[in-house]
Amino acid sequence: MSVVAEFSVTPMVEGEMKPYVDAAVDEVKKSGLKYEVDAMGTTIEGDLDQVLETIKRAHHAVRNKGVHRFFTELRIDDKEEGTSIDEEVKDYR
Repeated sequence: MSVVAEFSVTPMVEGEMKPYVDAAVDEVKKSGLKYEVDAMGTTIEGDLDQVLETIKRAHHAVRNKGVHRFFTELRIDDKEEGTSIDEEVKDYR
């Protein structure tokens, strides 16, 4: 059963955040899960365990870039019958 999760990693750094965001998104890409990046975060779809593991790897990727403090925020949509990114946004596209 698929869940949809939105997360963001916000490094507490001066200057450009893109290298840190790129590191997190690279982990999502490597997961093979369906995902979308928008201005405020990344949405991914998949089995709950896969999604959580992917977010954990994204979190660690930012730390591995040398950030000493950052916030990772997460929201999960978990329906008994499953859900998908396409289903959640179909009325808005």
